[in-house]
Amino acid sequence: MGTSPHRVRRLLGTLAMLGASAGPGLTQESDAPLSAIPWLSESLAQPSKPSAAPSTVGLAPVPRPDPIEVAPLPAPDPDATGLRPARGGALWAASDADQLAAALRAMPDQSLPAAQELYSALLLAESAPPRTVSGQSSGFLRARVDALLRLGALEPALALIERAGPERPELFRRWFDVSLLTGFEKRACATMAATPSLAPTAAARVFCLAREGRWETAVVTLEATAALGTLSDEDADRMARFLDPDLFEGEPPMPRPDPVTPLLFRVHEALGEPIPTRNLPLAFAHADLRHVIGWKARIEAAERLARVGAVPADTLLAIYSARRPSASGGVWDRVARMQALDIALNSGRADAVAAALEPARAVMEEAGLEPVLAHMVAPRLARLPLEGAARQTALRLRLLSNRPLALEPAQLPADPPPDLAFAAALAAGEAARAVPPGPRAAAIRAAFTDGSPDAGDAALVEEGRTGEALLRALKRLAPGGEADPGEVARAITLLRAAGREDIAMHAALQYLLSDPTP
Repeated sequence: MGTSPHRVRRLLGTLAMLGASAGPGLTQESDAPLSAIPWLSESLAQPSKPSAAPSTVGLAPVPRPDPIEVAPLPAPDPDATGLRPARGGALWAASDADQLAAALRAMPDQSLPAAQELYSALLLAESAPPRTVSGQSSGFLRARVDALLRLGALEPALALIERAGPERPELFRRWFDVSLLTGFEKRACATMAATPSLAPTAAARVFCLAREGRWETAVVTLEATAALGTLSDEDADRMARFLDPDLFEGEPPMPRPDPVTPLLFRVHEALGEPIPTRNLPLAFAHADLRHVIGWKARIEAAERLARVGAVPADTLLAIYSARRPSASGGVWDRVARMQALDIALNSGRADAVAAALEPARAVMEEAGLEPVLAHMVAPRLARLPLEGAARQTALRLRLLSNRPLALEPAQLPADPPPDLAFAAALAAGEAARAVPPGPRAAAIRAAFTDGSPDAGDAALVEEGRTGEALLRALKRLAPGGEADPGEVARAITLLRAAGREDIAMHAALQYLLSDPTP
C-alpha cells in the first residue's frame, strides 16, 4: 500500500486532468454557502451608490437630538442553559462549578429507571449557574453535555448545545459529532463553512467540503494538510478514498481506526466498510436506528438505548413491531413474545393478555429489559380485569414503572408473594404497618418511616446545594439491585429531604423488585 502523500497526489493529478479536459467554468466553484440568499449576498458585497443629497433651501434647521448612550447587554452565562425550568428553584447556585463538573465526570451509570430519569432532568435543568472563580470560564455546561453523550441521549445533548449556542469551539466539536451520528450534519457543515476556525480537525473540514459539493477544494485542502503532517497517513488515506473511492478499487480495506470517532465512523460507512456499533460507546448506537440499517441491528441498538432510558420505551416497541420475525432464539424470541402481547392488549381480551403476559415478561427480564416492558404496558394492563398470576405480573410491572401509583383494591392480587405485598403497601403509603420480608425491605421501610439524613447530607440541603445533594443520592443508587441496602436507604432519605418524594418512592420500589430476595 502506497504512502498517504502518493495517494493524495494521485487524487490531485486526476483532478487536474479533469480540469484540463472540461469546458470553461466546469471546474469553477463558488465559495458562497449553498444556503446563501443571492439578493442578500449581493447587497452585502456591493456598496450602494450614494443618492443625491436633498435640497435644504428654505428649510429650517432641524435641532440635533441628544446623543443616545449604547451599552452592550451582558452575555448570558452558558452554565445557566437548560431545556426546562429547574424543579424547586435553584439547583446549582450555592455550589462550586468545578466540583459539580468533577462529580458529573465521576458519576457511574444509573441502573434504576427512576434514577435515570432524575439524572437526565438534572442535566437538562435551566437554573442559576454555580459559583466560579472570578475571571475563569466554567466547564459545567460542557460536563453536562458530555454526561448526556455518555448516556446516549443525543437529541437532548444536541438541543442543549443549540440553546447555549454552538459557536464555542468546545461545544461545536460535540455538536458536530452528534450531528454525524444522527445523520443531520448539514447545519454543522454550513456553520463550519461560515466560520472555518470552528473546524475541529482537518479531516472534518475535508468531509464538509465534499458534503457541500466543493470537491476540488476538498482535494486541495487534503493535499495541504497531508503535506503539513496535520493528518496521520492512515487518516489521509481514508479521506482520499472518501473523496474518490474508484481510484483505490481492488486495494484491501482500511484497518479499523483506533479510536473510532463519529467522523471516521461515517467515512467507513460511506466506503462500504461499516464498523459494528455493538462494542462502541452507547452514543454510536443511534446510527443503527436509521431505516437504512438492518432490522436486527436496529433492534439491538434500540434495546441498548432503551435499557438506559436514552430512547422512549415506545420506540423499542415500534421497532419490535416493524415486521414478522423469520428466525427464533435470542432477540427473535423477544420480538415474537412482544408482538403476541401487543396483539393481545390491542384486542382488549383479558384471557388473551393473561396468556401472553408472563412469557413476554420472562424474556424481557432475561435481557435486562423488564423495567422497559413496564413502561410499555403498565397503563394498558391497569384497565383489564386480570386474575391469578396475570394480576400479580400486572401489579409488579405497575410498581416497576415510573407512572403515578394510585393503586385500586381491584388491582391487588388476593395472595401476593411477600416482596410484592410489601412493595404494594409501600406504594399505598402504609410502610409503617407493612412487615418487611428481608433486609432490603427493612432498610427501605426505615427510610420512609423514621429515617433522617446524616449531618453531611442535611448540610447540603440546608445550604441550598440541592443539585449537589441529588447527585450524591444518585451515586449511592447507581448499582441498582446490587447496591448495599444501607446506602440505598441513605439515598432515599436524602431524596426525600431534598423534596423528591416521587423519585424516592419509584427508586425504592424498583430496588425492592430488582431482586427476588428482598
